[in-house]
Amino acid sequence: MYIKKIYYHANFFIVPKYLNIKIVGDFMEFKHELVKRNEDISVMFLNMTDNASIIAKHWHNHMEIIYILDGYLEVDINNSTYLVEEDQLIVISPRDIHSTAHKDSNASILLQIPCELLESNISDVQNIHFECNPYMKGSQNDIKILLKSFAEIYKNKPLGYKLKINSLIYDLLFILVNKFSVSVPKLNIQKTDRYLDRLELITKYVKKHYKECISLDDISAQARLNPEYFSRFFKKYMGTTFLKYLNSVRLEHFYNDLINTDYRITELIEKNGFTNYKIFMKLYKDTYGRTPSETRKSKDSNSI
Repeated sequence: MYIKKIYYHANFFIVPKYLNIKIVGDFMEFKHELVKRNEDISVMFLNMTDNASIIAKHWHNHMEIIYILDGYLEVDINNSTYLVEEDQLIVISPRDIHSTAHKDSNASILLQIPCELLESNISDVQNIHFECNPYMKGSQNDIKILLKSFAEIYKNKPLGYKLKINSLIYDLLFILVNKFSVSVPKLNIQKTDRYLDRLELITKYVKKHYKECISLDDISAQARLNPEYFSRFFKKYMGTTFLKYLNSVRLEHFYNDLINTDYRITELIEKNGFTNYKIFMKLYKDTYGRTPSETRKSKDSNSI
């Protein structure tokens, strides 16, 4: 049985910037998050199923809406953790540091609205924060209805479907602006921009060098901070230690290699920057609830 509420901070997320999609029935299996528009409409939309998945702490200028149709999803936004269950949704505001994880398969609707569309239709959108999650009072039914209608129209693509899709996007934004938004002082926004710029230096370096040994001195130098201050800065804004973040990046890459290649597990452990076998195995099992061998067997049996 899964715990209904979460009172801890989860430290097991990844930052992939590439896309790996395959069709599964009427859904798309979406392995890694990428902020990218669909080719025919002005937003990124997916009606998808997903096996055990981890997307680490990251941010972007897009609004993101996740509506769980089956299963559950743990979502961390600015160091607050939410459990989003079946028929629940959550909205992630632009530039919020967020991450997602789940150990079992789920089905969901994912909608990402580009910042350009927000800025062209909402005055001072940079000073607005959208707050909509399962723990808030108030009905989300209007949003759910719109998302389901969006999925149905986009699946069937009737004549003029793009007109209806645009209409649904604007209806959705109107509801969010008027019922699920709060104003943010400009001073807070300027402060956020400064620490996100510095965090971007760190995350870019990790994505490029995660297979290597990265010392605290190495990463502190990249952020132009002394090691002691760097540790406090990173923990404050990312909600986790740098080592846990680094290992989570390595772990997600390992998982992707595990289910998409036939390399030996010991080779993949070393390939993705892990040097201690016991620590790796504990981390993997704590994150995915099974061993790498069990994950690979499960994947093979599901593909038969």
